This record gives sequence, C-alpha cells and structure tokens, in this order.
Amino acid sequence: MDASARRDTESRGAGIQSLEKGLRVLTTIQHAGRPMRLNDIAAAAGMTPSMAHGYLVSLVRTGFVVQDRLSGLYDLGDAALQLGLASLSRTDFLGLARTAISELAAVLHETVTLAVWNGDAPVVVDKIEGRSDSVYEIKVGSLVRLWPTATGRVFMANLPQSEWEHHLRTMMRQGGEHEASIERFVADLTDVREKGYAATLPATVPDFSAIAVPVFDHRTHLKAVITVLGRQDGFDIAPSALPLTAALRAAKALSLRLGASVS
Repeated sequence: MDASARRDTESRGAGIQSLEKGLRVLTTIQHAGRPMRLNDIAAAAGMTPSMAHGYLVSLVRTGFVVQDRLSGLYDLGDAALQLGLASLSRTDFLGLARTAISELAAVLHETVTLAVWNGDAPVVVDKIEGRSDSVYEIKVGSLVRLWPTATGRVFMANLPQSEWEHHLRTMMRQGGEHEASIERFVADLTDVREKGYAATLPATVPDFSAIAVPVFDHRTHLKAVITVLGRQDGFDIAPSALPLTAALRAAKALSLRLGASVS
C-alpha cells in the first residue's frame, strides 16, 4: 500500500481532526443562538483565538458562517441555513414520532398517543398500546377534548390563544362552568407552559391518568403532543417519577430531530 492510500485508510478509520474542529466551531455558533465574538467562540469551542480564527476564515469562505463588517461578530451563513432546510425536508415526522412513542411505550409499558392540532382541536394520529390496552375510547383519528385533558392543556398552553379560546369557552359553558372558573383555567395554562407538561389524575378516560408533553419544530412552534396514559392505581405522575421524566426525554429528543432548540 503506498503512502497516499495509507493516509486515506487512516483518515477513514480515525476521522479528520481538522474537520471535526471546524464543525465544533460551527456548532458553537449554532448552539449560542446569536452572533458571537471571536474570543467567545474560541472559549466555547475549547480553542485559542488564533486557532478558532483559522477555522472561521474557512467557514466564512464556504458560506457556512458570515461576519458582520461593523461589529465583527460571527453568525451562521446561508450555506448552513440551506443545509438545515435540506435536512428538514428529508425528515419523516410521523416515522420519527412513531419510533419515539414506540420506544417510550416499551420503557413504560403504558399506552402512548401522538396528537396534532387540526385547527379546532387535537386529533390523535398515532397510538401504541401498553399493557393496559383497554383505552378503547382513544382511537387514531379521534378528537381530544381541550378541557380538561392533559393533551388539550398542553396544546392550549403552547398555541396562540386566538386559535382555541372560542372552542374552550363554548365547551366549558356547555359543561356548566362559570366565567370565573373559565378564567382560572386559562390562567393556569401559564403554569403548564412554564413546567413543560400537563398531568391529570384521573384522566377523562375512566380509571386512567395521563401525562402530556409538547414536541416543537425548528421554528420552536408546537408540532405535536405526546401523551402517556396509565391506570390510576399504578401510574405515578409525580415530577420525579419515570413516566414524566421518560416522556420529557422522548419529546426533547424528537424536538431536536426536528431542528428545535430546546433546553
């Protein structure tokens, strides 16, 4: 084997360190979510400023990074944007989501559903049965009530109020709720948004409790809601319990696959 072929084999096996360092600089700017100074990029990437500057020169030259002429700050360039958009266009959301809820159901041994917003209400688009497979009230294609379900609360907490307020008020009035009760329920949605989940005990399905968590897209808009349902007598909805921590982890991983920036 000649020297060139040997170097090529070694590169395929060990990777190209200079490329990895360059990508580290690029992802440093990505994760910052804002234009950055050279020294800040270098510190975050674990490099000296002179080393980081060398990679930035190449990234600017190829269009993956731009530098503002006045401030000198660096930000993601058009090439990085086009790469991200190309990746998103190839993303099979329902395929990724089904994998996510299947894995979650396998971990928890509980029923997991995926719902999206149809303009008026949440609609179930996928469902994985758990050991408590008697949740027949919830079928793929069925609508989910906005009130008082965990799924509905997560949608309302993360969608513009104009999209759901009329439907909610009509539903709650038909259920005999007074205006003060409606206002209190709407105010409580702020807590749902801040906590990042909603839970009901019991759920609207008899004898079942539920935990619902949001999934976001690359614009940080609500894409879907994952809901876990379990029998009330053996389903722990405490913040530190496995059902919620596993559901939040699954939703965060799916959001990241969709390009969202989530903490």
